[in-house]
Amino acid sequence: MKAKRKSDGKVIEVKPQRFMEHNGSMYAPSDLDFNVEEAEEVTIDGWLTRSVSGNIVFSDSSECRKGNRVWYHKEGANVVDLDETGLFPNNLFPSLTWESNPLEVTITIKPKKK
Repeated sequence: MKAKRKSDGKVIEVKPQRFMEHNGSMYAPSDLDFNVEEAEEVTIDGWLTRSVSGNIVFSDSSECRKGNRVWYHKEGANVVDLDETGLFPNNLFPSLTWESNPLEVTITIKPKKK
């Protein structure tokens, strides 16, 4: 369940039975506003690299370096081989090659209009 923290306006995810944020923070019901509107769209910023085998790899961190056969990403970074998801074809961004620097991108997800 989403709620807005009255102290700073931040929207947080809480467990209704305890009013506990996922990180373990506890809140009294009087500290929360439960009238939270869902976002119209969500954006995810990150960087794309291309593997030596041609797959596109997404990372949420720009800190990466190229090894002999793979890109090494910052420890703790979220890294996804987009080919493995089946959602993105490898022919996207044909100018992005193994030799290229990471490409900064924004992925936007929004509900489809009816």
